[in-house]
Amino acid sequence: MKNALPHLQLNDPPSDVAEVVALLLAFPGGTEASPNLSTDTIVEQLVPLSGEQIRRVIEAVTAQANAGNPSALLSDDPEHGMTERWREELMACRARTWPSPDQAGMLVGPHILILTDGQQGVILGAAGARVLGRSMGGSLMLLCQTIVMAEHAVNAQDLGSLRQQRIESASTTLSEIQPIE
Repeated sequence: MKNALPHLQLNDPPSDVAEVVALLLAFPGGTEASPNLSTDTIVEQLVPLSGEQIRRVIEAVTAQANAGNPSALLSDDPEHGMTERWREELMACRARTWPSPDQAGMLVGPHILILTDGQQGVILGAAGARVLGRSMGGSLMLLCQTIVMAEHAVNAQDLGSLRQQRIESASTTLSEIQPIE
């Protein structure tokens, strides 16, 4: 399964949460310093952060979004005609979770990036930053966890299958060796 994010190594970690928030608020267009800000660049900045730092990032982006647009709260009901686009975006998402006690989740789609801690969350994309309602934040956190758990299950199943193949091939190979008489 390709949806879980691989563990990325970061050469230049963010100096603080404010730097990450500035990058997120410039997503997807970029900034003067980084005009070609890609999704992978953002992900590389977020992956090494702790769950507590992700929570602070979500709070800061939420505050900025609410300050710039008081109606930035995204309702729990999708706009008419948007359901199919949301479904396609979410089906193409990769996911990353941070464990408790400071759990957080990230969904990275082709056109959006979603951060949630299960109680609050933000959607970042071409339309800017949108604040998630409480129930949507919880639902998207569960989606993050489900994608990551499914990835681990598939990896474990594949690993078990590979082990069995190795055992069977070794058994076959050893049985085909002719003893020296």
